[in-house]
Amino acid sequence: MSLTRRKLLLNIVSGFGVAGLIALLFPFLKGIFPTLKKEEAKEIDVSAMKDGEAKTVRWKGRNVLIVKRHPDFISKHSSHLKSLIDPFSRNSSQPEFAKGHRRSDRDNYLVVYSYCTLLSCELKRLQIETEKGDVFSGFFCPCDGSRYDTSGRVIAGSAAKYNLSIPNYEHVSESRIRLTGV
Repeated sequence: MSLTRRKLLLNIVSGFGVAGLIALLFPFLKGIFPTLKKEEAKEIDVSAMKDGEAKTVRWKGRNVLIVKRHPDFISKHSSHLKSLIDPFSRNSSQPEFAKGHRRSDRDNYLVVYSYCTLLSCELKRLQIETEKGDVFSGFFCPCDGSRYDTSGRVIAGSAAKYNLSIPNYEHVSESRIRLTGV
């Protein structure tokens, strides 16, 4: 009788051990695969944004940075293009419409994931002080020192080798942007 009792206790303890392991691993698996959640497209109101202003939105487990930029500050001069690793975004993670020097659907809005492409650190904005006030001039990574221009393209000499990733999105109207995919 003690042998049967021993097997029963062993099965009970094993069952609790497996249930505890599953309960312990669930948050980690959920964090590793955040896009497995069924999330619909997300619309963002950008009507109140001014030139140079940025807005961070959490979507599908990642931060998306939306920057309203003045078309004059989009660097496309040949002297600037020589200082970029991938000036026309041929090796970047982005939708088809974002290829080229603008890297956006419309010139006045840049929509990128706000993480460095080398160490995935949260990016900081670079500002230049002018007579009219601070002007948006790109991004930098505080972890590895990588720098990106106003279109999210990596500047030569940076540790990162790839431009910032761009999610799929569309302009619903002049004042609304809809994030639609990975």
